[in-house]
Amino acid sequence: MDGSLHPGGEMGRRAVNAWTAEPLEVFLTVDLEPDCPPYLWTWRGVTEGMPRLLDLFARAGIPVTFFTTGQTAALYPACIARLVADGHELACHGYSHRSFRTMGWREAQEEIASTNDILRRFASVTSFRAPYLAFPEDFLELLVGQGFTVDASRALYKPMEPPATCAGAPARLSASVTSSVLRLPAPVRDRWLGRLRSPVTLFVHPWEFVDLTRSPIRLDCRFRTGEPALACLGAVINLFKTRGAAFKLVREFAGQ
Repeated sequence: MDGSLHPGGEMGRRAVNAWTAEPLEVFLTVDLEPDCPPYLWTWRGVTEGMPRLLDLFARAGIPVTFFTTGQTAALYPACIARLVADGHELACHGYSHRSFRTMGWREAQEEIASTNDILRRFASVTSFRAPYLAFPEDFLELLVGQGFTVDASRALYKPMEPPATCAGAPARLSASVTSSVLRLPAPVRDRWLGRLRSPVTLFVHPWEFVDLTRSPIRLDCRFRTGEPALACLGAVINLFKTRGAAFKLVREFAGQ
């Protein structure tokens, strides 16, 4: 068997060392949006999935960052008020979950500003993530102008443009794995997660905690959704806890 996969091989030893030899920071995040865009535009994730998530985080006693669309906050203000009251971070995810790659500069500026006008009625908002983890580097100055200190729009598993630089640019925090990884069977999932280096940035969506297994969406989006997904996320949280990880809000990454 290839040593990169075998628990006793070189990669296995490196994974153990990664857990024990360096402080591990985990940024657990939720993209609070309609159900699985662009395939569905319903709201079962907010009405059914969010209460389950918030209860799970309360039991676990961990802080979480919610990247929230302006439309979600406008339609479900009680949901936003609860997550803020529970001590979680409210963050910007654009207004409509449209891809910023389809927008010009002025439209993107309005998309961000209008979302902040809504979200900042509930709490201070200083972290940003673009829908689909796709944000043109040419737009970085828009984030500076809106007072963001952290941008979480990049992903280690996706091709990334060379990062833009500008005065006052936010810190850049990249997603470590896609959300469906967290729903894999434990032997595969835990070995995968064990190879991640700090900072570890995880994300989920509320709609994953509603049974969408029969919905007309991609297999990676619908498999093991509902109660299995909730059990998996609880197991992931416990996995990192047993390995001494510190769970942090995204805004705490500013300046690192």
